[in-house]
Amino acid sequence: MSDRSGCAPVELAVLEALDAATGGGPRAYPRSARVLAGIEERIGLGPRYAYEVVLDLARPWIIPVRTVVVMGNAGDRSFSSPAGPGYTECRPSYAGQLVLDAEAHRLAPVPVGLINGTTYRGGTQPPLEPARVLAALRRLLEEPGVPEAEVLSLVGAPCSVTGCTVTGDIAALMRGRRAVLRETGRITVTGVPVPEPPAHPPPAPAGHTVVVGSGGVGPRPPRPAHLVIETLPARTMSADVAHAIVNRAVTRRWADSHSDLARRTTLPVADIDEESGEREVRILVTLRPGSDPEAVRDQLTQVEGVSVETSCFFPAPLATLMRSWVGRYRQEDIAASLAALEDAIRRDRQRERRNR
Repeated sequence: MSDRSGCAPVELAVLEALDAATGGGPRAYPRSARVLAGIEERIGLGPRYAYEVVLDLARPWIIPVRTVVVMGNAGDRSFSSPAGPGYTECRPSYAGQLVLDAEAHRLAPVPVGLINGTTYRGGTQPPLEPARVLAALRRLLEEPGVPEAEVLSLVGAPCSVTGCTVTGDIAALMRGRRAVLRETGRITVTGVPVPEPPAHPPPAPAGHTVVVGSGGVGPRPPRPAHLVIETLPARTMSADVAHAIVNRAVTRRWADSHSDLARRTTLPVADIDEESGEREVRILVTLRPGSDPEAVRDQLTQVEGVSVETSCFFPAPLATLMRSWVGRYRQEDIAASLAALEDAIRRDRQRERRNR
């Protein structure tokens, strides 16, 4: 990991190839295929592998501080398949350009790697909220001896880039111990009343249930949703979760002979509508008559992909890690680089909103 940005060698090779391909032009967006050829020339990483790295560094649901901008189809939350590298263009983001400047000693170091962590690429260091990290580092610049508890209070717990709930032994993780964090998607109970079951319901055909998604054939009447899945962990595709729920809603042939097991494992779902977009998750769930929305919400958190567990670890207690980062460099230089990074993150987010 680079001391000046915290980025990995592959990420730096990507940014250097992007920088070379743009020729320093502020508006240049070279074809991704050209950039991938530059990456292979630098470090020997083939285009198929390198393209995934480029896309992950640009996807707002993968890392908090994007270092790459991709123009074109970079995949979305429903289906991850992007357009081929011959049909997309890319360049360093504003934050990515700061990483290049820091690596070239044109700017003091920037804590991009500290913020992004490594779990997005299968590592163990979780991401942190950018604004809170910058606030904690500024506090350490003002008063190097600030108590550890105050530093941790400022930086906060590891964040979910997609807005999921993060649980686990966070206190142990902050002290530099390994901990398993669980990231769980947000599921909202809408308050729409669930109809009462009929007095004499007809028997359900074995092995069948009525579950229709937005990809179904032909029009269908709208149904009010009782639950809405609004966030999912970064690597979870919403279409995969919708299919997993459908599979759990099927009435099995053995349901009558194993009624207790069927009750515990079968989701009482009547309808699924997958309305997720490029960056946002939205799965509408309509329940069968007589179902308890609160209980079904708890069941949904156990569906594969709705919750994800990751073994996490900081290389040192987090407060110590941040204190040592600040202590390596001149205070004036670090203050300027933190301000530049804050501005770059803001500008990247503004550009992202304009391009939606």
